Amino acid sequence: MAKAVPTGQSIEARIVEALRGAREELYTEELAEQLGLSRHTVSKYLQVLYAKGAVRMRRVGNAKLWRASDLAIAIRPLLPEDLPRILQIEERLQRLRRITLPSPTVPDWEDERPAFQQTIEYHLECGDPALCMGAELDGELVGYILGEVRLWEFGGGEKTGWIKILAVDPDHQRRGIGRRLGEELLEQFRRRGIRRVRTLVDSYSGELIAYFRSLGFQVLSMLPLELSMDTEAGPWGRERLPSEDDRKDSKI
Repeated sequence: MAKAVPTGQSIEARIVEALRGAREELYTEELAEQLGLSRHTVSKYLQVLYAKGAVRMRRVGNAKLWRASDLAIAIRPLLPEDLPRILQIEERLQRLRRITLPSPTVPDWEDERPAFQQTIEYHLECGDPALCMGAELDGELVGYILGEVRLWEFGGGEKTGWIKILAVDPDHQRRGIGRRLGEELLEQFRRRGIRRVRTLVDSYSGELIAYFRSLGFQVLSMLPLELSMDTEAGPWGRERLPSEDDRKDSKI
């Protein structure tokens, strides 16, 4: 009689069961030997489970120790006491952006921090708690999302949902946390009868664009316009306001 070939789902379940039954963390090789599977197969499914948040990983030199997650990801309203952790996550993300992107593209965190903190404090104090949510894993805040409802956007009278800030701690990315946050916020918008949800993403943020596309977002035909109000900006700069002749020449 032919032996049944284990499916991906059954392998995942066996790995989680083995880790839950272990008294301590297991190396990939130990887990593979215990399950009677190749190291390559176990390593592949461990990465899948890690992305789902079903297992935790700790590095010891070049090796990896694995254990089952103690708790599932919990989505909850953000609280004022979450502010220090939110600032810590954002600072870590800003440092990574400065490494991966050209320096002029990413503002200095110390310059941006006051405005960012003020924005977070406003939403924590005045925002809708159901639209300001955090993701908690093993008792630690590992991500958050802030949304709001706006009226009369771009000449339209309907209410529009906006995703203002989304962040996941670098150590916990690619584990489905951002998706959980996004899906929960979209559900809150649906409960309020919101028919359109928008956000703004930098054109070079390929991963973030892909994330929002995975939630069903589409690129709009609208163009974002911006005026920098410094001395070098605009056709007239800040030192001189446009005269009537200037306006006529520029067809304003």
